[in-house]
Amino acid sequence: MVLAGCASAPLPPPTPPRTTQQPTTIITTPQTGVSRAQLDAAGNACEKRVADAVKTRYPQPGSVMMMPDRERIAQQTTNQTSISGEGTFEPDASEEAMAFRYTCLYNMRTQRVDDVQMKYGPH
Repeated sequence: MVLAGCASAPLPPPTPPRTTQQPTTIITTPQTGVSRAQLDAAGNACEKRVADAVKTRYPQPGSVMMMPDRERIAQQTTNQTSISGEGTFEPDASEEAMAFRYTCLYNMRTQRVDDVQMKYGPH
């Protein structure tokens, strides 16, 4: 039995798929034993309170979007973490998106948001 050979050049190896880097939150924390999970919980609690603050001021908002690449988490003291960031929302279906900035203080001991400050308008 005779097998026929192929004289064509070998194919080049496939190029690996490109991975896009997701926006990340910047975390600044002193060496106090706070875990990433605790800081994530602080960020999540603050994002919920920020969205609630937008909905209180603008009762019929469209989608509220936080910008993960603009979020900063910094531990202020053993018990208090500050989260600041930016986002956008649509005040209602007929208007363009509006920008906002926020600063949130999260209490690690009570696991509650102590304060939220909002600034609306252009950055």
